[in-house]
Amino acid sequence: MLEFLNPKICGFGIDLSDLSIKIANLKKSGDEFALSSFSRQEIPEGAIDQGEIKKEEVLISVIKEAVKNIKGEPLKTKYCIVSLPETVSFVQMVKMPSMTPEELTEAIKWELEAHIPLSREEIYYDWQIIEHLPTESAGQPVDHLDVLIGVLPKKTVDPYLEVLKKAGLKPFIFEIESVATARALIKNGVAPAPLMIVDFGAKRTGLLIFSGRTIFFTTSLPISNVSLVDSLSKKLNISREKARQIKFKVGLDLGRRESDVFETFQPSMNELVEKIQSYIDFYQEHVDSGNEISRILLCGGGANLAGLPEFLAANLKMPVEIGNPWVNIFEEPKEIPGLPPSEALAYTTALGLALRGVS
Repeated sequence: MLEFLNPKICGFGIDLSDLSIKIANLKKSGDEFALSSFSRQEIPEGAIDQGEIKKEEVLISVIKEAVKNIKGEPLKTKYCIVSLPETVSFVQMVKMPSMTPEELTEAIKWELEAHIPLSREEIYYDWQIIEHLPTESAGQPVDHLDVLIGVLPKKTVDPYLEVLKKAGLKPFIFEIESVATARALIKNGVAPAPLMIVDFGAKRTGLLIFSGRTIFFTTSLPISNVSLVDSLSKKLNISREKARQIKFKVGLDLGRRESDVFETFQPSMNELVEKIQSYIDFYQEHVDSGNEISRILLCGGGANLAGLPEFLAANLKMPVEIGNPWVNIFEEPKEIPGLPPSEALAYTTALGLALRGVS
């Protein structure tokens, strides 16, 4: 989405969040891809807040450092595909009557005016027609178009563009974070049954529902790694670093419900369960009453929280599993030098961007 140059140019992926920048670059290796280089650099708190750049020079310095400290093969290009925060974006699938491409282009403009609280002069937008799976049409003619629309405010995109250019890079695609995340986790970009992805990040948790070949719904919640660590640090009167270590080691052990760690996390986790269930109910009541959400995939650095899949599965009464960010990169699990398996989930969005970069 939001392509500014020739889409045939290849580039690496940059995932920018409030607290870190992650870079991933892929190369062709036989019939598969291989991770050729990657990098992670922490962003000082306050440089980016709720997706808005607050300290330009600090961010430029961090980006340069991330590129400089790349692990693996040196980057051979300045072109990059960049994710922008879900909190300031709009992604929605809309049903449109069958019409010509020219008519659809004009109709999309009316849809934007109906759903977006900003004028077309204030946004960048992109859209694509979603192909139906054979099982969805079941041999019956489809009398409408499913169109995925993505929107980002110019006041958000333009500062990122300027910062990246000042850091010596050439961003040629800006993509909404959830689109890249789904590309990394959905095998061949197709989900025969609806599923939900829960992206447990440092400052927020993203939810998206994917079915067939498209995203149907996205939202963002304030529950996060940072909020859990802060609550545990205060509860046990320990440092944040110590709290972080305990969080991943002890976590949500269902056999230790009376532990201080479980009791500290339980309110936030119960809220997460309630939110997930409410969005699942909304989807099945208002979007697709014929198909139930089949499973939940977890990604993001917080997905490594011990006991999280079991806790969610027990409370939501459905399968919950850790997502595989390599599913569209290579067939069999491989050891990635310098990148521990426990950290790979934090690179999910960056890998999705990198896949776009070599497509």
